[in-house]
Amino acid sequence: MLKYKHLFFDLDHTIWDFATNEKITLTQLFHHYKLEQYFNSFDDFFERYKPINLDLWVKYRNGEIKKYELNIGRFYNTFCTVDLDNFTMAESFASDFVSINPTQTALIPHTIEVLEYLKSRYSMHIITNGFIETQYVKIDRSGLRPYFKKFFISEEVGFQKPKTSFFEYAINSCNARKAESLIIGDSLEADIQGAKNYGLDHVFFNPDNTPHQETIFKEISSLLELKDWL
Repeated sequence: MLKYKHLFFDLDHTIWDFATNEKITLTQLFHHYKLEQYFNSFDDFFERYKPINLDLWVKYRNGEIKKYELNIGRFYNTFCTVDLDNFTMAESFASDFVSINPTQTALIPHTIEVLEYLKSRYSMHIITNGFIETQYVKIDRSGLRPYFKKFFISEEVGFQKPKTSFFEYAINSCNARKAESLIIGDSLEADIQGAKNYGLDHVFFNPDNTPHQETIFKEISSLLELKDWL
């Protein structure tokens, strides 16, 4: 048994399978909006969307754009790559995406098995940069709520990961000590750098074994590894 009493899990891409759920939702919307008229295929649409979405999320996390600009811009900018200059359609598409995507229930492999193992041993909490109106739906629809005591969503906290203020707020709200707290997340920028900046032990979840140059406290490629270690 290690020294930790509190485990802080990121949500998207760490336990809630954002990639799978996103692709299911976008496939549905692609056909609903008849986008095959403009794109060669869904894969064509998705490959254009991915870098645009990623870039806007970085800008949102850095405070360079507002939530509204991220939410609609990721689709409007993708549409514009095929000269589909239709902001009204992008607004509607974005609204549908935010409504439908959180209702998907795919989880990262072994999530429930691992949480079942950990729940009697630690106090567990969620830390996420997602939107308030989506994150709680994800947590409830996918059956995650019973495993966690507190939920820290950046919009409610008032700070985005990796800002030290976010982690300080979460730790203090749980009456936790830094030495007894462990951050678990998939993002080197948001989760791991944020934890390092605040002096917290951390686990980098890297399921694809993506190469990097960062100094990491602990790295795993499967959530099952937590059962062997914690």
